[in-house]
Parts: sequence; structure tokens; C-alpha cells
Amino acid sequence: MNLLDRAIAVVSPRAGLRRAQARMSLQAMAHYRAGSLPRRSPSVRAVAGDADAVSAVARRQIALSVRDVVRNNAVAERAVQVLVNAVIGTGIEPKLISDDTELRDAWKVQQSLLDTVRIDADGASTLAAMQRLMVRAMIVDGESLMIMPRESGPDSFFQVRVLEADYLDDRMQGRAGNPANTLYDGIEYGPDGRVVAYHLYDEHPGSAVWHPEWRGLTSSRIPADRVIHLYRTDRAGQRRGVSWFAPVLDDLVALAENDEAQMMRQKIAACFAVFWRSDKEGPASGIPSKLAPGMIQQIGSDDEISFATPPDVTGYDDFARVHLRRIAAGLGITYEALTGDLSGVNYSSARIGRMEMAANVEAWQWTLVMPRLCAPMGQWFLRSWAYADPKKVSALSKARIAYTPPPPAVADPKTETQVAVQKIEAGLSSRPAEIRRMGYEPGEIDAEIKADAETRQSLAALKAPSQAAAAQSETDQQERDANA
Repeated sequence: MNLLDRAIAVVSPRAGLRRAQARMSLQAMAHYRAGSLPRRSPSVRAVAGDADAVSAVARRQIALSVRDVVRNNAVAERAVQVLVNAVIGTGIEPKLISDDTELRDAWKVQQSLLDTVRIDADGASTLAAMQRLMVRAMIVDGESLMIMPRESGPDSFFQVRVLEADYLDDRMQGRAGNPANTLYDGIEYGPDGRVVAYHLYDEHPGSAVWHPEWRGLTSSRIPADRVIHLYRTDRAGQRRGVSWFAPVLDDLVALAENDEAQMMRQKIAACFAVFWRSDKEGPASGIPSKLAPGMIQQIGSDDEISFATPPDVTGYDDFARVHLRRIAAGLGITYEALTGDLSGVNYSSARIGRMEMAANVEAWQWTLVMPRLCAPMGQWFLRSWAYADPKKVSALSKARIAYTPPPPAVADPKTETQVAVQKIEAGLSSRPAEIRRMGYEPGEIDAEIKADAETRQSLAALKAPSQAAAAQSETDQQERDANA
């Protein structure tokens, strides 16, 4: 401490201590070049704030910008398709886990109904399609909502509805109706910090449909146990989601603008085919205004004709490839999956790249989609089933619903199958585990194998008499031939 520090410490020991601590922090920071990065790189912003420091307006602006890019940019739309297909595919299948045989038989009927549009309150999507909608909205907008409008009755079937995050009434801030609760962007939190309700608009705030009875935007309070709020948590304490495209939006826009500039460059160059030079004044005499295939044109001795040389697009492939790789890396997918470009790929490199992407996909499935989307839906379904059929309440209270993700893409099925068989034979894995890894339910596979074996046995029993009759007929014919 210098003389000034000591003098301040005499008057205010706390202020002196803060000065000494700040000086020590600066000395420690000097050992890290990253500590002075904002000074050397103006584009870096060292901003303090919690996980939700971004305002609702900024979050919405990002989501709207990404929506526009996805609508009009083929690369962005392709990226969304790759992510949704990898995470959801044809659907994450539910499976009832119960010791009650009667309940398992009844589940087959219920499961078949989940594959129809009856599950959608709007009557438009199946269970798998609604899963895809939720994940797609989460990727593009950063978050998505699903609500259970009402409990199923004795004569109705379980139904849910998918909503965009725009339905959150972010005008609701501060204290709620209950003084102990607080509101943040239309989400109501209890004293312990847990979500207790969501305040959702009755209609989409950007709806193009107008109703005469509307008196402005109104919202309703929906209990939290009837709402699923799906978003990826990137920081501890995060309460809202941000679009997955936020880190790569600049690259997508830069790539699209470069494509447009290159195309315009070629168009402008192609507009100039021939240049005519002459010392004569006035329009060219005998010089055609347009070129035609096979044309032979005579020009004057004082005229000079030169053909335009359109510029090439040297370096464009390298520029585009760099940006596409950055976009793929930022989204957690492979360059080959994003672009379909397999020109520089062999089996080994494709498999290694796919393994990296598969790790991301499995993490999203097992730590995000299944626990935060599928599991609450399963609880809703069991609750609605018990409400519709009170006789099964006891059995349903002991049951649960497990989920099986779709089978992953396999570059070489033969090799992958051989590896799975070797792991089972070596005792390093079990047959059910390998079946689940391939995206199938072991119980269903065993049931199909058993049914197939029984069918083969019945067919063999039907063929046996006809084969015996044919053999006897052949023997009789041989005896007749011998006697003749």
C-alpha cells in the first residue's frame, strides 16, 4: 500500500481494503492475456449479468431475425432439418412399464391412438409430429411451449397443444397477484424460485386473424403443471431460451450476401457481350444490337470490335467452405450433414465425424428432450388415463412411461452389427442394451421374434402333409415305371 492507500485506510479501513484488493486483482489479471482482450479487440464485450440479462426485446429480435433467415436461406433450413431429424426423427417412442398384464394390453390401444392426430387439440399432428414441432421451435426461437388445455374426460382422449414462445405475456413483470410470487416475462415464480404458473396470451400477438369481440391482447394464468417450457439451458439459473442460431447468424448472413454479390457480379458481366469502337459519330451503321448463333457480320474498316471477358469466381469455394464449417460447428453438426458434400470423405472420417455429432444428439435427447418434454407428457397421459378410467387408478399409480429415441444413422450396418454381436458374446454389453442403442424396444423385438417363430412353425406344419403326399406320389410313379 502506498501513502495514499494508508491515508485512506486510516479514515476508512473498508475503502482502503477495497483499493488494496482491486490493485491485487489487476496484478493477477496481468498474467492472463485474456484479461486485456476487450482492450485489444473492440468487438469483444465483457458485460456482467446473469443468464437472463438479455432483454425480452433483444431475445425476440434474435428469434424474428432467425425466422427470416430460415425462411429465405436454404442452408439455414437445411441445418434445422438435420437437427430435428437427428434428435426426433420419426419420433421418440413411449413404452409403458408395468407389471399389470391387463394394463399392458390396454396400453396397446392407447399407444395406437397416440399415432393419430387425436392427441393434438388442433387436430393436425401426431405425437411424433408434435415432438418435431417443439424441437424445431426450440432450435429456431430458442424455446417452445406445450399446454394441456383440459383434463381428459371419460369419453375423451388425452390432448395437448403446441405454442410458440410468442404466447408468453412478457408485459407481466414484477409482483403477481400473490404478493409472495414474482413475474418475469410472463412466468410466475414462487418464493422458492420454482415456476408456479405461466401467463399466456389468449391469441397469438402477431395473429393475422381478427375477431370483432377482441378488446386488445389478453392473457390467462395457466398452472405450471399444465405447461411444458422447452429450452436449452446454457448457463446456471437460466429461465428463458435463446435461438441456437445466435452464434452463427452473422456467418449465415455473410454467406448469403456473398452469394448474392457473386451472382450480381456475373449478371453484370454477362450483360456486356461486345464492345464497338469507332471514330465515327452517331450510332453504329451495320453493327447489330444483339448477337445470334451462327451470325456472320461485316463491319467497316474503321470499326473495332472486342468481346467482353466475364470475371471468374476464384476463391469462392474456399470462402463458402470456411463459413459452412463454422456454421456446422456452431450448431453441433457435421459439415457433411449440413451441406451433403461428401467429396472429401471416406468411411473412417465419416464415422469419426458422425461420432462427434452423435454425442451431441444423445446429449440433447437424454438431458433435454426426454426429461423436459417427453417425461412430463407421460405424466400428463397417465393422469388423464386414470381420470378417464377410474378402475385403473391403482395400476396406473405404479406404472411409468419410458422412452426410446429413434435409431441413429449407421454408416456401415454390417460392421456395426458385428461389433454389437462381439460385445454381447464378450460380456461387455447385453442384448437389450444393444437393441436400445439401435433405437428399438427389446420387448417389442422379442415379441416379434416369438410371433415369427410361431408363424414359421404353423407354416411348416401346413407344408408337411403336402410334401409327404408329393413324396408318396413320386414313389408310386417310380414303382409303376419299374413294373412297366
